[in-house]
Amino acid sequence: MRINPFRTLQGKFTLYLSLLVIGIIAPLAYRNISREKVLMEDAIIREGEALVESLAISCTNTMLYEEIGLVEEGGLLDNYLSDLMQRKDLNIVYAMILDPRGSVIAHNAMKEVGNLYQDEVSRKALAAWSTVRQHPSAATLDISTPLAISTKRWGTLRIGISLESLNNEVSTLILKYVLYSAGLIVTAILFIAFLFSLITRPLRSLAREMDAMPATGDLPSFFPARDDEVGILQRSFYRMLKRIREDEKEKERIQRNLLLTEKMVAIGKLTSGVAHEINNPLGGILNSIYHFKKGTLSPERQREYLDLMEDGIKRIQKAVTNLLEYARNPNLQQSAVDFESIIGRALSLLDYQIRKSRINVEKEISRDLPSSLKMDRDQMGQVLVNIFLNAIQSMESGGTLRVVATALNGQLITTISDTGSGIPKDLLPRVFDPFFTTKGEGKGTGLGLWISQGIVERHGGTIHILSNVGEGTTVEIQVPIA
Repeated sequence: MRINPFRTLQGKFTLYLSLLVIGIIAPLAYRNISREKVLMEDAIIREGEALVESLAISCTNTMLYEEIGLVEEGGLLDNYLSDLMQRKDLNIVYAMILDPRGSVIAHNAMKEVGNLYQDEVSRKALAAWSTVRQHPSAATLDISTPLAISTKRWGTLRIGISLESLNNEVSTLILKYVLYSAGLIVTAILFIAFLFSLITRPLRSLAREMDAMPATGDLPSFFPARDDEVGILQRSFYRMLKRIREDEKEKERIQRNLLLTEKMVAIGKLTSGVAHEINNPLGGILNSIYHFKKGTLSPERQREYLDLMEDGIKRIQKAVTNLLEYARNPNLQQSAVDFESIIGRALSLLDYQIRKSRINVEKEISRDLPSSLKMDRDQMGQVLVNIFLNAIQSMESGGTLRVVATALNGQLITTISDTGSGIPKDLLPRVFDPFFTTKGEGKGTGLGLWISQGIVERHGGTIHILSNVGEGTTVEIQVPIA
């Protein structure tokens, strides 16, 4: 059987642990990357601030000496900035000195000298009296410091440091962490899957052992069991299987006792019915014999008693014949038959009773009905005759007998309904009991539906009766077409 791997215990355990590993490694990797980025950025800032503040001292002294006339302006500031741009430890992209108004006094690009800077970064740098860090863009760090002594200010020194190398290093670091984390996660997943396969291997072995266990028969007296939790499960399985076998044996014993009880009940019903059906005619026959022995009967009375004796013997013969017919449980003589012709034949046998009782017959035979069906013609005909006769006898003042035959879902469904007196609901469960009848004394043996049910069941079918007092009765017979 194919199983979704994520529905198995191994798959679920591996998935959940993998998510746990990812949930632990991912935050740790993010924290380490952020920490490394901050450390590298702090190193650049510290180095840049130290460089700016140390250079600011030289620039301030130069501008002070120029102001008091100790030195003449000879491009010292430009030299400072040029030396600064030559440094390789920091990726400096610009360096400038602004006067207090924002005009460029010195710049690494000579064409910028004399320009007036009024942008936001320049205004904050000119207004600050301490070293200031700003980010004009995501890839640039601007560090500025005032060129002042006490309250005297000559200008502001600004340098710009490119952060592209920092960003490149961070990207490289992220890639390394992703690769390392992915490798660690894959290794952990494979290791977890391998460990869990070792754990589930005994379970799979136990499952195969359970599948190979025979459904019947005795259990082995000894079986190897492990000393771990799987062994506990294995022993529990064998104990459960043993209890199931014992329960099945007990169930079979109870079923045999129930079957025996049902047989005894059926025998009791048969005995009671046979005694009732035979005892009454025998009483009449004995009475007639008694009068014959007296020798006082006239010829007319003799003929009358002879007729009574004949009728009693026929009733006894009919009861015994019907009983033997059912008890014999004859084999079916199945052949290809036309079911519509069986219906027509059964109705023709009862034509006199139908016309005598002024009954209207309606037939509805489906066109989908196969032209030939495999069944016992005579026995199925007997079923129809019994049911038709019951319907006729329930409509003494006339009515409608409707017969519908159709094929549905591989079943031949025959519905026989009448508009007769119906059967009380409390008697419906007993209509298939042997020798049970609602026709009154001398009008039936109570074996017709019993025999009919046996015939239908031997054909692999079912027979059901629905009825309401005063609304008629409907009998539905279903037998397999195949």
